[in-house]
Amino acid sequence: MSARALVDRMRTLYRELERMTDAPITVHRAMTCIGEEPGIPASRLAMRLGMQRPAVSHLLKGLVARGWIERRRHDGDQRSVQIHSTPEGQQILRATSGRAVGTLQRAVRGLSARELRQLAEGLAALLVRLPETQTSPRPSPAAIISRRAIHVPRTRPSNRA
Repeated sequence: MSARALVDRMRTLYRELERMTDAPITVHRAMTCIGEEPGIPASRLAMRLGMQRPAVSHLLKGLVARGWIERRRHDGDQRSVQIHSTPEGQQILRATSGRAVGTLQRAVRGLSARELRQLAEGLAALLVRLPETQTSPRPSPAAIISRRAIHVPRTRPSNRA
C-alpha cells in the first residue's frame, strides 16, 4: 500500500505541475537541470535525464519554441553548444520550484542512514521481481543499492532513531 501511495502522490504532483504550465514533466526535469547548471551541454543533459541524445534534441527544440531556453555557441569552441534558461524560463523555474521535480529526492535526503539502507534494500528486492523492458536490462541488487540516486551511507551513524 505504501508503494502505491508513493506512486499516486508523485503522479498527482506531476499532473498538477503539468496542468499549471501545460508542459510534460520531462520538460520540467530538463529545466531544473538547466537551471542548476547554466550552460550545460546537451550530452550532459541527456546523461542527467537518462535519455538518448535524439530525444533530448527533440525536447530542447520544444523548449526553444516555448521561449524557455536558448542555445549559445561556446566562446572557446564554436562546435560546442551551451543551453541557458531565458528570462521566461527562469520565471517558470521560480514559479514551479519544488512543486514536483526534486520532491522525491529531497524526501529521500531527509531519511536517516538506517532508513536509506532499508529503502534501498526494499527497492532492490522489488526491482529484481519486475519484468524487464525492451530498453532497460534489469540491474543487479548491488547496482541498485550503490547508485548515487539512493546513496546508502555505510560508515556514518545516524543521530536519528
